[in-house]
Amino acid sequence: MTQDYLQVMIESIEKKLEVLDRIGEINKRQYEISVATPFDVEEYDSIMEAKSSLIDELEHLDEGFTSTYDLVKDDVKADPARYRDKVLKLQELVRKAIDKGVEVDVQEKRNKTSLDAAMSMQRKELKQKRVSQSAALRYYKAASKINSVDPQLMDRKK
Repeated sequence: MTQDYLQVMIESIEKKLEVLDRIGEINKRQYEISVATPFDVEEYDSIMEAKSSLIDELEHLDEGFTSTYDLVKDDVKADPARYRDKVLKLQELVRKAIDKGVEVDVQEKRNKTSLDAAMSMQRKELKQKRVSQSAALRYYKAASKINSVDPQLMDRKK
């Protein structure tokens, strides 16, 4: 029975590695979008939704792994030689998962920096548009006053 649980744990970590790979691919696409001009908010949002579902899947896999580990830890500690091969395989996969996790964290930090830069650029463009619109409105008001004649300067005689 413990052998089966250990196999489930191995499969869980392998699945986690696949999900981390997909998150890495999404992070690359997310970075491409954040540095592209113009910034495509809708595409960025759709990628964030896909990434969110993968993160939920990761959390589910982690919970399953932890609960399965709780079931087998006493048996494995009691007779480590019996489960040596599976434990070594698990250790190797856990190292890979940690490495992938670190890689994803680095990508996330890079994406945050590029997104901050993109948002800063968006704010600058919006501010410039507001300034331009304000200048145009002031010009329009000034131009409309040029053609009007104050009533006090008009002769009241007919």
